[in-house]
Amino acid sequence: MGIISLLFSLFGVFLENSTEKKKFYIDDKWTIELPTDWDRRFSEIEINNSTILENIFFLPNTDLSMRIYSLNILKDDNYKKMEADIPDILAVFENIMSKVENKKEYRIPNHKSSKFKCYEYSYYENDKEIYAIATGIFMKGYLLKVNIASTIKKEVEKAIYYLFSINKVDPKEMEFLKKINSYKE
Repeated sequence: MGIISLLFSLFGVFLENSTEKKKFYIDDKWTIELPTDWDRRFSEIEINNSTILENIFFLPNTDLSMRIYSLNILKDDNYKKMEADIPDILAVFENIMSKVENKKEYRIPNHKSSKFKCYEYSYYENDKEIYAIATGIFMKGYLLKVNIASTIKKEVEKAIYYLFSINKVDPKEMEFLKKINSYKE
């Protein structure tokens, strides 16, 4: 009887750790995989006279949210526009983050990469203290800026690991999905 109980408890742990994921598309360029109970909505924001599409992922009935912005960054090079290099992308991210007060650099435990940088900070919204981690993911020509926020610090620190599921979209896959119009929800 004890062995059967042990097997059921191990099976329960296995099921809990193998939750289903749902693939979301970000600006037709990237994907992120989140648990199936997450949802998404879109918003347009104005930055420096440019309209940017904001992808807002959230866990219903909680304060946890993830806001993702995709910025295509070009630079002038001998009278033509080229995709900016990683150091230029980093400079843009640092400029954006320079406007955030009381921030400090956040390091993801057991992970190191020169292709992203994180800052943690808190602010008040609707009389609630919100804890946030802002992350810049740097790729040639692109800055993916991700803000993860909640009233519960542990939720944000756990959600940061969803960033590791972000991948570039295969152009052939995107072309196919556009033809059948099945990738937007």
